Amino acid sequence: MEIELFIKKIKELKVIAMEFYSSAQEICEEENDSFLFTTPTGINGYWDKLPEKVQVLSQKSQESALHLISLIIPVLQSSPILDKSDERDVGICAKKMRSALKLRDFRSWDIEVLHDEGTVLGVSPPGQSDDSPLPPDAAEKSFFQSIEKLEGIIQLLKITPTYIPNGLPQKNPKLSQSYRPNTAFIMMPIDSQDPELDDIYDVYKECFSKFGVKAIRADDIEHEDVITKKIIEEIKTSEFLVGDLTNERPSVYYEIGYAHSLGRRVMLYRKKNTSIHFDLAAYNCPEYKNMKELKKILLNRLEDTTNRKPDNG
Repeated sequence: MEIELFIKKIKELKVIAMEFYSSAQEICEEENDSFLFTTPTGINGYWDKLPEKVQVLSQKSQESALHLISLIIPVLQSSPILDKSDERDVGICAKKMRSALKLRDFRSWDIEVLHDEGTVLGVSPPGQSDDSPLPPDAAEKSFFQSIEKLEGIIQLLKITPTYIPNGLPQKNPKLSQSYRPNTAFIMMPIDSQDPELDDIYDVYKECFSKFGVKAIRADDIEHEDVITKKIIEEIKTSEFLVGDLTNERPSVYYEIGYAHSLGRRVMLYRKKNTSIHFDLAAYNCPEYKNMKELKKILLNRLEDTTNRKPDNG
């Protein structure tokens, strides 16, 4: 029932948006024909040229678009196939459509890890902006590109089964076709001078073992190749991924960012009072104050993820 409603709402949105862009382009073309025309430079350069009745069309379109997004998000969140990356895409679509309907150019960029031959040099934070004016024809193109992306997500929702019996694919839908069952890769800081990190790692290994899963981290990998390449392979093929943000290591952020770029879900945790940087602040990342608390929350998470009870033997 929801899918039919989404399709209906998109059709209605297209009609009113086309009416707005048609009127906006006509007005701007008239301005172009005037010898007094100057290319707008301010954030609302094109918007301010529109009469109130045309601005009202835009405002109605914005309300319609944001209402549609508010209907899609809960359905997407309950989907066994779509995940956080799809939810983020829908959010970007909402912002792009809103900006395009205000004749502005919306841009966003992800976190960029600066590295040289495996050595992390620094991190450039993500961001977004819509502070540049956009002519109506370009704004229309941007708007309908977002609509097309939304329609693609709705099509995926339409063909998604309402139930997948195995709890793992349901919670981790974008596993590689070549993933290795009962494996976990722990992305966490490694420091021989900090024995507590080994205690944390031992908790992860113990908890996963209760579900028949072997967990490893980077220093456990037997390799004859470049270590970074082996880590990437583990991220691609492990059935479970965990990211521990304790000590805020750039290398851990890099690995988690790579996992997210593949559409993989990562279980995030952090020691109490650890700050979360950049885009990961939007993700669920429980704190733990000691090993006992970490063990408790991780076992609960794995029980929910696998639909199995831990082996307490």
